[in-house]
Formats: sequence, structure tokens, C-alpha cells
Amino acid sequence: MMRDQFAFGIDIGGTNTKIGFFNKAGELLAFRSISTDKEISPEAFIHNLAYEAFHLIDTELKMKRGDERIIGVGAGAPMANYFTGMISDAPNLGWKNVPLKSHFEAFFGIPAVIENDANLAAVGEKKWGVGKELSDFVLITLGTGVGGGLILNNRLYRGHEALGAEAGHMIIPHTKQRICSCGGMNHLESYLSAKGIKQTIFELTGEHLTIEKLGQNFHAKDHRAETIIHTIAEELSLGLVSIACLLGPEAFVIGGGVSKLGTAFNEVILEKFEEKVHYSLRGKIKIFSATLSAEKGAVNGGAAHIFDEVLGHANS
Repeated sequence: MMRDQFAFGIDIGGTNTKIGFFNKAGELLAFRSISTDKEISPEAFIHNLAYEAFHLIDTELKMKRGDERIIGVGAGAPMANYFTGMISDAPNLGWKNVPLKSHFEAFFGIPAVIENDANLAAVGEKKWGVGKELSDFVLITLGTGVGGGLILNNRLYRGHEALGAEAGHMIIPHTKQRICSCGGMNHLESYLSAKGIKQTIFELTGEHLTIEKLGQNFHAKDHRAETIIHTIAEELSLGLVSIACLLGPEAFVIGGGVSKLGTAFNEVILEKFEEKVHYSLRGKIKIFSATLSAEKGAVNGGAAHIFDEVLGHANS
């Protein structure tokens, strides 16, 4: 087994796609974020993505396509199915029946593993992040959409046909009806996605504040911002309570761009959660911010996954 080995981690999001290049220790050696081009075919996009990935390591690390030290690419995308290698239907991308694993292996020329993006984020946090010492946790990603990644007994849980832990499509009780991007009504994603949060901000203030500005105002103790944050935390806690009663995890890990609201946001979520959760669970479940996937999505998890898959098989 060669000493120096590397892997790509890719996170295809509804707005941006992130490319990371890692060594076995989990050190990020090169990174780039590009816009997710939904105007071209998925095949053309992955072709362009491969060019960008190899151009990145060529310019920053002087490594070329075909270098035998690059053992694979781990890629996350909404609704990606580990077992089939397909995306059957991803509304936030507009992709249907896409053979994602085949495209990656064809254009990257190395083994590929694909997963739901939130699953990969959970894998990354378990291997190299805040979940290292946790055996059971649920990662919730709040970004263009809302995703869930579930670690049970130290292992990623996918569910039948890789359709488990789709937390964003839980139905929550709410006085205001909203249609999810998938067409369903009152899904958690309708309220906690970036679009949903911006809609809530406008409904409460009549203004089009960015989430970044909301965070700044919240940390400055602005009353209107605190009202918005409490509303968002209330909505999220409705989903977390149901998950907690079913699974009883050690912790929830909040990832995605919205997690940059930070510890103060987590404290409000926990307050709302404790008000609603069954008494047997009160005081027993923590809420953490993701340490890896808040800024750079699931790229760490993609690399972690490919190291585990490829090197695990090689050593078995």
C-alpha cells in the first residue's frame, strides 16, 4: 500500500458545487466552489466538473489526472442513491434518472462512491469532525434544501433503497401552509431551507434580509431578528422532537449554511426542543454545530467515504 494517498470530495448543491482534495489524515489540500449549472445536462456538468477538479490540483498541487495516488472520488448530491448509483429525481437540481456514479467514473477515471449529500456530511463529521466521539447522532443540513444524515451505532444508516433519514420531507404542524420544492405540503424544508427562511423573514418584517444579515442583527440583540430566530427555531424543533422520540440520539448536529448562525442559534433551538420533547428525553440530547460541513458542505464526507470504501476493501 502506497504511503501517500488522496481523494476528491464533491458536494453538488442546488446553488453551488464544492470540490475538495484531501489526504488520508483528512487535511484539505485544495478547494474550489463553482456554480451548479442546471442549464446543461447532468452528463455535461459532471464532465465540466472533472475538468475543474483536475485543473484545481494541477495548478495548486502539480498533480495530474491518472496519478495513481488518487484513489477515488466521493460525491454527494440531493437524492443520490448509494446502492444504484443513480439520482432518480432531485427537484432542487432538476435532474431525473441520472446515472451519477457512472458519469463520475467515466469522467474522473477513478472509482466513485455517491451518496445523499447529507449522508456524506454525517460521514465526514463522524470520521473527522464533531461526531468523532458520538455513536448515535442525526445531522440536519440547512441550505438550499433540508437534508438528514443518520449515524446509528457508529455506522451510516441509509434505509431501504437508500431512502432513509430524509428529514427535510417530514411534515410538521403549522398554521401557514407552504408547498415544498418536491410538491408536498408543510414539509420541514418548506420552512427551514434558505428560501423558506427568507420567506419567513419577509412575512415577519416585510424586508428581504439575507440570512447573513439576520445573523448579524441577531447577535447584536436586535429585537426583530430575535423574533425571526425564535420562529425558525420553533419550526425546526417540531421536526427534531419527532426524530428524537423515534431514535433517541446522543445529539443533533446542525450543518449547512444556516448553521453559521452559531451557538446562540443552537441554544434557542434547544430551548424550544426541551419545551416539547417527551420528559424521558429532556436534558439528554445535545445540539452541536457541524465543524466541517457548515462552510464546505459534504466534501470532507466524500473523501472520508472513499478512503473507507476503497482502502477498507483493499485491506479486507
